[in-house]
Amino acid sequence: MYSKVNLLHICTSVRVNIPLFCFFLLIAPSISAQVLEIEISQIEELSKEYSLQWQQIENRLDYSISGEAAATARINPSIAYDLEFLDDGQQNEYEHYLYLSKEFRTPGHYRSLRSLRESRISLHEELYANDRAEWLAATRFGFIRIVLIERELEQIENLKKHLEYLTVASARRSDEGEVSALENQLIEMSSYQLRARMETRILEKERLITLWRTRMGFDDSKEIRLAGRFETPSVQIPHAGDFLALLDDSPQARANRMALESAGLEVALEQKRRIPNFEISAGYKQLNPNWRGFLVGVAIPLPILSSNAESIAQARALERFEQTSLNLAKKERNQTTLQLLNALKKNEDNLSRFPEYLEQPEAFLRTLSISYEEGVQSLNDVLNTLSLMAESYQIKFSQLEDYYEIIMELEAITGQTFVHH
Repeated sequence: MYSKVNLLHICTSVRVNIPLFCFFLLIAPSISAQVLEIEISQIEELSKEYSLQWQQIENRLDYSISGEAAATARINPSIAYDLEFLDDGQQNEYEHYLYLSKEFRTPGHYRSLRSLRESRISLHEELYANDRAEWLAATRFGFIRIVLIERELEQIENLKKHLEYLTVASARRSDEGEVSALENQLIEMSSYQLRARMETRILEKERLITLWRTRMGFDDSKEIRLAGRFETPSVQIPHAGDFLALLDDSPQARANRMALESAGLEVALEQKRRIPNFEISAGYKQLNPNWRGFLVGVAIPLPILSSNAESIAQARALERFEQTSLNLAKKERNQTTLQLLNALKKNEDNLSRFPEYLEQPEAFLRTLSISYEEGVQSLNDVLNTLSLMAESYQIKFSQLEDYYEIIMELEAITGQTFVHH
């Protein structure tokens, strides 16, 4: 990502540019301390560059494609040499054989085999496209969860600062003889609750960051900062009808169709194998010592016409299985998607009822403080209000997490991207 300064080369160079060397010494700490700021739109690009898990998905695809190519390679001819030697004690006889042999298959066999190979390669590509979509959606959701916790911590920190202000105000009123020891204890308990909330969320954030860094392939030496704001549920999702069209073109749907196509091609291939393969050999022969000639041979399996019924029946059973799998997967995708869209709508409705004055609570907190200082609100009422605000934020960010989890599931199912910032 960043260019590296070869200080060893500079130090060992015969001709050292002292000002330039001093300049690099000055900027080297700042280079190493640079923070990689990441937005959600950069995750796929960075995954390709850093993530070992992403690379492993690509490696498995390469392995699968190579396996299909190897399974359909043509059989090369073979060369053989035989020596037969006989000795009865008085004279000996020997024979030399040098010949080539080649297996021949029925007409159209390799054409069918190539069609099956291309179909299965396409199947692997779609399966791994689905794996990438699921992995990417999970990684993007992990990113959003971390950012949401950071924003929740900001809100709790704001409440904590206000509580510290109340502590100062309470001390001021205590000097005037207006505050009892019980009120100080109430403030202490409220402060403990807020700190406990913060510590719990901080521990959860650290756990999620560790998991996310591992997925992305970032080591501990790389300092990162996740940028973005996800407090407003404003993601544009297609309508249900348009969504079903997206499902039909999803990697999973394409993989189901390719699996069925491959099964059909396998049936056709097994039907061609009713006529067995045969082998032709031809070569040179020498008989001790003056007889020379050639040999030609053919090897044909018996029976000559094999029904290959068992393999054909197995291939047809696979085709029926893939047809049922395609229908079942389509039905499950549609039902799951409709359920997710319905849950998303309910989640949006719940989030829309979050009080607007809590989005930017400074004015509300200021009014609350004035009410307390002027004696309109008791300390107990103020502390209860702060506790309600903390619980409200916890509920809101929990609903936001559910909201984005649903969206990431929809991204995984469709292979599309709906969250862009």
